[in-house]
Amino acid sequence: MRAKSAFLLALILAGCGSTPKPAEPPRLRAALEAESDGAKRYARGEFGAAERRFDEAMRLFASVDDGPGRTRNRLHLARTRLAQGRAEAVLDLLNGADPAAEPGPALDVLLLKAQAQLALARDAETQQSLAAAAALCGAACPQAASLNLLQARAALAGNHPQEALAHADSALKLLHDKGEAIETGNAWRLIAAARLAGGDAAGALPAAEAALDIDRRLALPEKIARDWLLIGDIRRKVGAGDTAAAYRRALDVASAAGLAEVARSATQSLAQIK
Repeated sequence: MRAKSAFLLALILAGCGSTPKPAEPPRLRAALEAESDGAKRYARGEFGAAERRFDEAMRLFASVDDGPGRTRNRLHLARTRLAQGRAEAVLDLLNGADPAAEPGPALDVLLLKAQAQLALARDAETQQSLAAAAALCGAACPQAASLNLLQARAALAGNHPQEALAHADSALKLLHDKGEAIETGNAWRLIAAARLAGGDAAGALPAAEAALDIDRRLALPEKIARDWLLIGDIRRKVGAGDTAAAYRRALDVASAAGLAEVARSATQSLAQIK
């Protein structure tokens, strides 16, 4: 007992004798707290609250002339607006930045712009952003998988299923053993959609089921509902008798999660097969 008490006393004395860590200035501390809170709210799907916190953090960092902090939160803000389906607002935000005063990570900006442009069906602008991103992203580029996924989405939107499949396959290989489950699920979903669009409905089903398995483990309602929609489309193509069941699962998940757009798609698909 005495030895233990002596050890604890030594720790306390050592702590008292060490140089205290300087306290962060109040405004910088408030900026970091706002950014941290925004990240937590984003992870919980509270996008409106996350947007307010990231906007607050961006302004606080700007007020102390912290360029990296301001740029980082501008990108957080763009991702949050994308998650809310506000693609035009994303472009307004990113185009409004001053490249000289706030250079930021150019590749990340281009990838976010491409996502927004793709959502707005601005095909020519999407291709320009993706081409510029590809020029910046070499073989060892950390964002290579994300770039390939975006290229796959753009190719699929342009009705080029084989090109989409090649990019999605490349992304899946790059994601192997990286522990990025969300992106891996996205890759499997794109592979399934590309195979279906290319006429290989039988090959599309295992890929869609792989995406569903990942998204269920991650408990992501919108992705789960979209996986069931895709499985319904695949079953419909091959003439399977359980097509309606897949659409009903999509509708159940979407309704429970308040996903109005996905619920409408599932309802329309059910009406079409009836």
